[in-house]
Amino acid sequence: MKILARLTAVTLSAMLSVWVALADPIADLTGYWSGNGTIALTNGRTERVKCQVFYKAEGGQIRQTMRCASPDYTINALAELQLKGSQVTGTWEEKTYAAKGAVTGRFANDSFALSIQGANFTAVMNVTLSSCKQSLNITPQGLEVTRVSIALAKERCGG
Repeated sequence: MKILARLTAVTLSAMLSVWVALADPIADLTGYWSGNGTIALTNGRTERVKCQVFYKAEGGQIRQTMRCASPDYTINALAELQLKGSQVTGTWEEKTYAAKGAVTGRFANDSFALSIQGANFTAVMNVTLSSCKQSLNITPQGLEVTRVSIALAKERCGG
């Protein structure tokens, strides 16, 4: 009987862990991320950037604050997203250049595929997560920037 009770407890614990992971698949985003990348500009120049990103993710709500800088360029962006199932909606704003837009897209297999629609620009943003790393790629049209590619690692990951 004790073996059956232990087996039941282990099975219930495993099922609960799977349910919690499915209930909030983005919770591991929360925290500080940093890394390097590049910004491509409409004049053909490419600049290296250092980035810091902070995420607060809970209950299907994601807040992303991103700051990147190169010698000549800065990004100061804020995204407020809602995740319902695999559907993503929300807002995005780049504060330095006063660019704002609505976000729509999907989250599946640890990846976000997002579209941003602003008054004078559009952009595609793809975020791919793996373990304690992520790649973030933004391809805007209608802005001075034509591409942003960043590789990030989560600070204090795994302990």
